[in-house]
Amino acid sequence: MSTPDDVPDDAKQKDIPSVLPLAPGGVYAVKWETRVQRAEPLKITPVEYAPPYPVNEANPRCFFEVRAGGYYLGEVVFEIKEDRAPITANNFVQLCDYHCYAGTMFQVYPSNWIVGGDFTKLDEVVYNAADRDFFDFETLLPDAMPGGQSIYGTYFDDENYDLKHTGAGVLTMHNNGGEAPGQNGSKFMITLDGKSQLDNRHVAFGQVIEGFDILYAIQKLGDARQEGETYQRVTVERCGVRKPSSVNVQASASRASTKSLRAARATSIRQNRYASSINGSGRQIGRQFGTFSHACM
Repeated sequence: MSTPDDVPDDAKQKDIPSVLPLAPGGVYAVKWETRVQRAEPLKITPVEYAPPYPVNEANPRCFFEVRAGGYYLGEVVFEIKEDRAPITANNFVQLCDYHCYAGTMFQVYPSNWIVGGDFTKLDEVVYNAADRDFFDFETLLPDAMPGGQSIYGTYFDDENYDLKHTGAGVLTMHNNGGEAPGQNGSKFMITLDGKSQLDNRHVAFGQVIEGFDILYAIQKLGDARQEGETYQRVTVERCGVRKPSSVNVQASASRASTKSLRAARATSIRQNRYASSINGSGRQIGRQFGTFSHACM
């Protein structure tokens, strides 16, 4: 994946997983259930923060409710830049609307970024398929791609690199680590500082507008070795759409490059083939995905 920046030497002295005993295979010696019992609430300190891009009130807003170590931390709100990257933005909005991110966990790279969105690795302590606030993956999407996938069925191409990673709070696609283009699924990244090494490799499509102090505090739980592990499990407990779009998606999409639209059509075809293989209980979600895919045509 894209290489994180080195962290200062003093960060390696913090009480983070790099100083904890590890069992064979790199698994923490203390079981998760025990760590929950011992966990203390993460202290959230207000930090000075301004969104990296001008806010467009017409764009949709999505939210995550975040929990760490069994304690509720608060809500993070995103502006999704549907006016700048409509295909990519609507992938994220629809996944939030279907509650696909509820129960997913964060990987934390202190001073660099947070990675999330892998709905094939869920927090079994929080996730409850019988709860309507969670997506029933076993029934509706049993054959999901490893690492999660897009609403178009599998992966879709990079839409554009118009928005740069100029500061903290940029919401950008993980793109399977950025080693090769066109690997966009459900995984995303949130920058904790300006990261120019992500430019022209990861598609930025949104920004944090509320709750950045929560993300900033989560760095304390991260691993100084920049391996993404956390001292306490950090989980998206709830997700959804706070404000629907008032942007003309088709008009925005028509301004996108011909290559991006061609990619959207290709992924839509792949998605339709995939949806047709889902059993009867999953057809409803297939129709919902297909409806959005048609809007991008």
